[in-house]
Amino acid sequence: MTLTERALNGETRAEEVRMRRLRDERVVERAPREPRRKQRHGRRPRRRYDLALPMQLGAEIRLPAIPMVRPGPRALSFVLLAGCVALLVMLFTAPTFQVAEAAVAGNRILSDGQVRSIAGVDGQSVFVVDPRAVLGRLLAYPEVAAAESAVRWPNRVELEVVERQPMAVWTDAGRPWWISADGIAYAPHGEWPGVVEVVSETQVLAISEDPLAPAIPGQVLQAAAVLSSLIPEANPLQFDPARGLGFEDPRGWQAYFGMGGDMVVKVRMYRALADNLTARGIQPALVSVEDAAAPYYRLER
Repeated sequence: MTLTERALNGETRAEEVRMRRLRDERVVERAPREPRRKQRHGRRPRRRYDLALPMQLGAEIRLPAIPMVRPGPRALSFVLLAGCVALLVMLFTAPTFQVAEAAVAGNRILSDGQVRSIAGVDGQSVFVVDPRAVLGRLLAYPEVAAAESAVRWPNRVELEVVERQPMAVWTDAGRPWWISADGIAYAPHGEWPGVVEVVSETQVLAISEDPLAPAIPGQVLQAAAVLSSLIPEANPLQFDPARGLGFEDPRGWQAYFGMGGDMVVKVRMYRALADNLTARGIQPALVSVEDAAAPYYRLER
């Protein structure tokens, strides 16, 4: 074989090898590139959780991403407000904090039910009971001279009253009133022992819209009490707007003692004058010691 033939054979083999390689090569096309998504601003990243299974299974599960929730200050404020409202509703409506029946002490004239009705706390939540308001309602009644109220946890209210004791039962133009030592009049509550009985044919008590305003001067009541104790037969006492306190003597005349002053001196003077008239056989119609310095009697009224 000549050199020329060897050269030709070498090129032929090289071409065959090149052609064979071209046939064996696979055409690989590049995958089309997806357009890049613009990252949205303001979206929060999601957390991803990878759960590893035991090695024997030889697998791994990828759980879906869980969005991160971060409440803002407004949401937290709303939740806090809703919780406070729910708590207040529960406290104000729970039977545990409602006053079933207030405890009452110190009362003799008013019944327990009357004191509770005036106080107005039964059935209320202990959180809305105002002790000052309760005292104001109690002291607005003429029967109550003083009062105290206390709120105990969880639902107890204690009421203690000091009542105005009646000093006299005053029948004023046919209507009876209880009169305290300070002259305050109020409706009678049954019977009361040891009171002075006074009767006036005409209306003399100053009954006004203010239940705590005195209806009669206190000195008149004090005079009536002394007169009643010194002259037990003077029962009931009579009151005349012009002459004051008096009574009808069993010996047949009307006696008057005025509206005040030293009743002890007046009673002593009256007895001396009455005994003198009886001893002299004089039957008066009226004996007056309204003025202790100038007592007198009349044969006619």
